[in-house]
Amino acid sequence: MELKKYKLGSLISLLKNGAVIQQKKGAKGIPITRIETLSNNEFNRDRLGYADITEISDFEDFILDDGDILISHINSREFLGRAVQYKKREGEFIIHGMNLLRLKTIPHLLNCTYAYYFFQTSLWKKSIQSIRKDAINQSSIAISDIKNLIFDFPSLDTQNKIANALSLIDRKIALNREINRNLPLEA
Repeated sequence: MELKKYKLGSLISLLKNGAVIQQKKGAKGIPITRIETLSNNEFNRDRLGYADITEISDFEDFILDDGDILISHINSREFLGRAVQYKKREGEFIIHGMNLLRLKTIPHLLNCTYAYYFFQTSLWKKSIQSIRKDAINQSSIAISDIKNLIFDFPSLDTQNKIANALSLIDRKIALNREINRNLPLEA
């Protein structure tokens, strides 16, 4: 497999922080991502926030699109760089909230699902640790530093094959978990 070096910033069309919205307990409306949305290394809809927002017109630039990758860039060292991929459900609107980066790839250069799997690797985690800035009780990574990271990536055709294979495996794992959850307990 032939690999080519790329500066990550040359493969992405968007890498930015979310909307600054004060979330409230007991609020309703359009859900908003927050750091906890990345819990359990998946897009956790049970951990979204709310701020009684019912109209998306003021937040259209912050509505998540299918395939977007969310990255924790302000967190404790162990969770810094954690990434999940958003899979849009029918009729769903979710606002990209602050303290998470939203990443969009350039589709003809970097498959978004391949990128998501790449962000699970030890190479990614090691690279993030090398650019982190520490403060009291938390660390952060700058957008400019992420964009300047250099990685080897295969051709788009190879990325597509790898992403499809890994997605199939993940779907089988999820199906098995669901089956196991529904099995009767032995007496």
